Amino acid sequence: MKYTTIRIEGAILSADILDKIEQGELGAQLAKDFGFDAKIKVKDEIARAWADAQDLWRIFKRQQKKVADQGYGTTETRKFWMVPLLELFGYDAQLSKADTVNGKSYAISHRANNLDGFPVHIVGFNDSLDRKREEGGTRMSPHALLQEYINLTENLYTIVTNGLHLRLLRDSSRLIKLSFIEFDLETMMDEEHYADFAIMYRLLHSSRMPVKIDMGADSLIEKYHQDALDSGSRIREGLSQAVESSIRSLANGFLKHPDNNELRDKIDNNKILPKDFYQYQLRLIYRLLFLMVIEERSLVFPADADKSKREIYYDFYSVNHLRKLCEKHYLADQRFSDLWIALKNTFYLFESETKGKHLGLKPLAGDLFGLHAIGILNNCNLDNQILLECLRNLNVFINKNTGQKMRVNYASLNVEEFGSVYEGLLEYEPVFAKQNGFYKLDLVKGTDRSSSGSHYTPDELVQPLIKHSLDYVIKDKLGSSDKISEKEKALLSIKVCDVACGSGHILLNAARRIGTDLARVRTGEDQPSPAPLRQAVRDVIKSSIYGVDKNPLAVELCRVALWLEAHNPGEPLNFLDHHIKCGDAVVGLAHKEELENGIAEEAFKKTPYDDKDIRADLAKQNKRERKNRNQTQFDFDQTVEGSVRDISQMFERVFSVVVRNSFFY
Repeated sequence: MKYTTIRIEGAILSADILDKIEQGELGAQLAKDFGFDAKIKVKDEIARAWADAQDLWRIFKRQQKKVADQGYGTTETRKFWMVPLLELFGYDAQLSKADTVNGKSYAISHRANNLDGFPVHIVGFNDSLDRKREEGGTRMSPHALLQEYINLTENLYTIVTNGLHLRLLRDSSRLIKLSFIEFDLETMMDEEHYADFAIMYRLLHSSRMPVKIDMGADSLIEKYHQDALDSGSRIREGLSQAVESSIRSLANGFLKHPDNNELRDKIDNNKILPKDFYQYQLRLIYRLLFLMVIEERSLVFPADADKSKREIYYDFYSVNHLRKLCEKHYLADQRFSDLWIALKNTFYLFESETKGKHLGLKPLAGDLFGLHAIGILNNCNLDNQILLECLRNLNVFINKNTGQKMRVNYASLNVEEFGSVYEGLLEYEPVFAKQNGFYKLDLVKGTDRSSSGSHYTPDELVQPLIKHSLDYVIKDKLGSSDKISEKEKALLSIKVCDVACGSGHILLNAARRIGTDLARVRTGEDQPSPAPLRQAVRDVIKSSIYGVDKNPLAVELCRVALWLEAHNPGEPLNFLDHHIKCGDAVVGLAHKEELENGIAEEAFKKTPYDDKDIRADLAKQNKRERKNRNQTQFDFDQTVEGSVRDISQMFERVFSVVVRNSFFY
């Protein structure tokens, strides 16, 4: 996202909506819509507000220096900065008394009298929005307090701020994930990001908010939210097609490049099969998607990372930098391959501890960012035209209904939406064809999806499944002890395995469900704020989530989805590789006793694509052997059980050492 001081969490808004607001393409951006005189220009009002805000900021910075190290600076933040700033935005914010809901007290600092008591909570600049004070203050973090309050009342939106960051929160009681938009006021004012301030003004002005507490659905901010949801739906529809076209473009770009003789020779000698080459393209696309998401979510670096190193990465190495270039058509020159070389250098930064240390980057590692993940592509060249075309496909697409360009907001893209990509790619099988002396990769309609019964599970089916399968288990675990440490241990002892996991939709939601309760236990808050919630979900994924699928494409995508959900800056991805495995966990027997009577006759039931003669011969042989009791039997006690027991004990020893030394974590 091009607005460096704005962060979107969840599906509250989208970068596409912010662009439309900036360009004046959304409604209600005229003077009358802000309550101004028709003769006044909105741009002039924003410019005046910006000048006044800069003066207020300078005064506030001087007041900050007067606050002792142990002080929170609450009065200074409210009096000299936030209340006057909100007044510039049209809010009549007045101190308020605590409100009581369901027997709980909610000490919200201010209410906007001109908006039917719209809740605005202002804490000190030394307060964290995501952590409660160690001594005194409210019973939960500022973010959690306001989130829980609007979830329990008719208020649809609220503002919470510590003067350095400001968040607009939306009721999340009916949403899977937290939803808010955050403005980094400190960076915005210190570095003079006027464009970001203008967006904030047009988005947060009091005229955008509900006039009455029960009129949230009629407010402009809710209209923008609904527009963002519609936009996200259309983006999801286009994402699968974008990935498919990008794979075709990349694959054939590599095959045609004059420098890639080694690649073509290996294909000639059957050392690289179509499915192998296709897998390299998928992993390349997954790398791009992963980096685009963590870059837009500001998850590449820890919060306390060196600012200059962060700027170097984003300005020169990031995929986001290439995304900006992809819209400059004059750079799409097939004579040069420098952008592909630059992208490979970006990948190298995340491969090992040594390669990214000068920028303060930790390795991502794992199957996705390992040295051999994209195979021979490491030694190949790709021209700028193809690479920028691929990024353009992933970055923007044309809305079929309006003909407008739509930019994908990867920061707010729910990772389970990659399941639509999986469903689309299942339709195809890769094959090589030769045209004019060059190989070409074709994706032809295959039978994998129909023969394997693979389908994307929609959310309306996943949520009831999670509720009825997990809720009682969680309740039982939480009721086993009153100690926080024991409750944590009990929750993390839950094991969830999906033996046909697909792209991981069910596993993702299971991790979120357990992670939410784990974060509640740790924080003591019913609505944990983003940081502890993300850490809790990561802990659940690395200790409790397992999956198997026979389709290697599904396994790759499931890992990517779980990695994105669990990723924390500076922490690697390889903790998950042994949790999601490729194999067939559906076939076989549940109990060894079932083999004592011989192989069941149902095992030879006719299925599509069977050779009928071979099937019939094997069925007759099995029937004869069952009757004569002369089938070979396993010695389970000596062979199978003993081997499994030895492997299990070895794994436990290795795992205990890994955890103790935090090698993976």
